[in-house]
Amino acid sequence: MKKNTPILIVDDQEGIRKLLLETCGMLGYGAVAVASGQEALVLVPQHNFQVALVDMKMPGLDGLQTTEQLLATGGNLKIIMITGDDDYEGIIQENNTNCEVAAVMKKPFALEKLQALLEKNITE
Repeated sequence: MKKNTPILIVDDQEGIRKLLLETCGMLGYGAVAVASGQEALVLVPQHNFQVALVDMKMPGLDGLQTTEQLLATGGNLKIIMITGDDDYEGIIQENNTNCEVAAVMKKPFALEKLQALLEKNITE
């Protein structure tokens, strides 16, 4: 696991952003949090993010649209989708999206699950 790896957090809920920022920091990762997909798209070219934690439901660009655009920027960015929906697979299929997410983390999530997903998706 590569510590200080920059992680992008995209979630419209301030409490979730703070929790994820604190958790990533405790695990030894650098993290940047934004409240919208539009903000994420501005940051990606400026940083070498390996992983993005993206909330599925957000106003404006939702998580699926954000993911599609983030992946279109190229690079090796891995997306971990965060959702409270039980039928997230159906939502992804329903939207006919080409989103290739590395994993889906369902809310509420255990911090151990987040740690395991980060370790799995961050390369040396």
